Amino acid sequence: MKQRTKSCFLVIIFFLIASILPFSSTQQTAQAFTASDADDAMNALINVYWDSNKQYFYTNSDQQIHTHAHGPENGLYTDFWWEAQMWETVMDAYERTSSSQYEQMIHDVYDGFVSYYPNFSNNFNDDLGWWALASTRAYQLTNDTTYKDTAIQLFQDMWNYWDSTYGGGIWWKRDGTDPQKNMATNAPALETAVNLYTITGESAYLVKAEQIYNWIESRLVGSNGYVYDHIEGTGSGTVVAWDFTYNFGTYAGASLAMYKVTQDPAYLSNAVNALDWVIDNMTLDGTLLHEGVNDGGGFKMVFTRNMNKLIQEAGQTQYVSFLQHNATQAWNHRRMSGGIIGPDWTAPAPNTYIQSLTAAAGASLLQMVAPDGYQGTVEGIGRFEAENARKNIISESSESGFTGRGYLAGWNNNGQEVVFHVNVVQSGTYELSFHYAGGAGNASRYLEVNGVSANSNLSFPNTGSWGNWSNVYASVHLDSGHNTVRLAYDSNAGSSNYINLDHMHIDQSVTNAQYEAEDGNLYNLTSENSHSGYTGTGYVAGWHTDGQWVDINVDAPSAGNYTVQFRYASGAGDASRYLYINGAGIVNNLVFSDTGSWNSYNTIHVSNVYLNEGSNTVSLIFNSSLGSNNWLNYDHLTIEAQ
Repeated sequence: MKQRTKSCFLVIIFFLIASILPFSSTQQTAQAFTASDADDAMNALINVYWDSNKQYFYTNSDQQIHTHAHGPENGLYTDFWWEAQMWETVMDAYERTSSSQYEQMIHDVYDGFVSYYPNFSNNFNDDLGWWALASTRAYQLTNDTTYKDTAIQLFQDMWNYWDSTYGGGIWWKRDGTDPQKNMATNAPALETAVNLYTITGESAYLVKAEQIYNWIESRLVGSNGYVYDHIEGTGSGTVVAWDFTYNFGTYAGASLAMYKVTQDPAYLSNAVNALDWVIDNMTLDGTLLHEGVNDGGGFKMVFTRNMNKLIQEAGQTQYVSFLQHNATQAWNHRRMSGGIIGPDWTAPAPNTYIQSLTAAAGASLLQMVAPDGYQGTVEGIGRFEAENARKNIISESSESGFTGRGYLAGWNNNGQEVVFHVNVVQSGTYELSFHYAGGAGNASRYLEVNGVSANSNLSFPNTGSWGNWSNVYASVHLDSGHNTVRLAYDSNAGSSNYINLDHMHIDQSVTNAQYEAEDGNLYNLTSENSHSGYTGTGYVAGWHTDGQWVDINVDAPSAGNYTVQFRYASGAGDASRYLYINGAGIVNNLVFSDTGSWNSYNTIHVSNVYLNEGSNTVSLIFNSSLGSNNWLNYDHLTIEAQ
């Protein structure tokens, strides 16, 4: 890939800034993903980007020169590795349709590229690798020996840069500058070698493929399916972790290639683990995250193409619904004028120019996966990892207890925000819960939904330490279709202090989900309102003696497990109470950690609490024989379906 250090740096920087492309605020009508949609997506890609005279794809949708100007004619046309991916997209369309138009276009793209790069001259072995791999595919589809010969030559050119540094591996660059050996070079080279072994029958290719795979396993693969980006530095080298989906995709493709020629199930297991890591860690409620523009716009294409190979070539049908979900998301959020797909599959495509590699990522997915014919919005109700959303806040993972890959930290300045794109089928009231830690004391943030303030000063009470996590809830109105949820630091609105934000969870609101303690049945207790920060009309106070308890009647919409959360203040130190629900003890000694003062509130939650459909009684009791102690002000409880 040209300018890898620069390009990857730009991708990383993307996650530290807010959206760099404006998004349309126009509500989009949901569409079905059907076979005709796949046709329309490919036609749109060709209409916007293909220059039939030059037989080459433009870099940008407006056919002007902007950023990433590394290709022919000062960047008017796509650069080396981008055009290889565009070529593969044409092959995706040909495999789906068997159309003579796309078969001819396979030859045309190659001819147009060679007219600019007759000798495939390039300083980057990964760029050569993408063309070598695509050439083996073109030969297998067309039987044109030109492509076989090209693949053989390019593979040999790359193999010349294998040496024993770091124990093996092919160098990324050929001139020795920015020395590193990476997954993007070695995994496609391995897959090319396996394909050439299949095509030619020459065992030397398989021997080289095994050498590459053994080296990759020893240096660039971690535990539980994690894939590193590259190794660099002196001596035995330092492994560098950049979480890009195409690294996981290329590794899965290489593992699949080895599985096909050896039938060793360990290779298939490795491929599955890598794909599953991305699904678990690099999605927003099931949709692949926005990895930026420039090179990052094509990362999802490489990942989904290799996932589809596992479906087609190894029977891993568990991924079909995932790809269909993502294809429908991409298509639903295309630009309605022109039909091209943007970089964020959860949000409307931008009104500005869209790069060809970005648009091809969505179009290629529609070519690969079988349409499900679903009519409507792909709903995003569930967990949205903050580190995967759009933000200009750094991510960390040093404190334990978070979900996903980490959390947002260092968040205390105007202009810092996180933006979640949420899609729902029905308009109505939904409950947002923000999982956070507030180890520096009480904090607050500005909450906005679809450009309108939902809570100008949402309170995030002190959690006591950065390793202690809690939840803050907000009920908001969401429109049918796409919505934007923005949580920002705005000192003019009252935002203050640091918080670490882990994730946002969204559910359709449970009727009367928040229950004020002062409105419950109080036994030998009274309520008051002398300490600020409470909700409702006050809180239950004066509570430190046996025989004192609060009963709250809770209505659950259906039987099942819920999370029950208590908001409280404990200004006299740690306290504890007995939790008793529907006639059964749940927690004998539920601890309410010290909040530092009676004006500081915190929340604790108890998960996997079974509630009956309809009425339930939640009792919080002082029982010294079970460990209850100290004073406690009880503000309210909430329930959340799991």
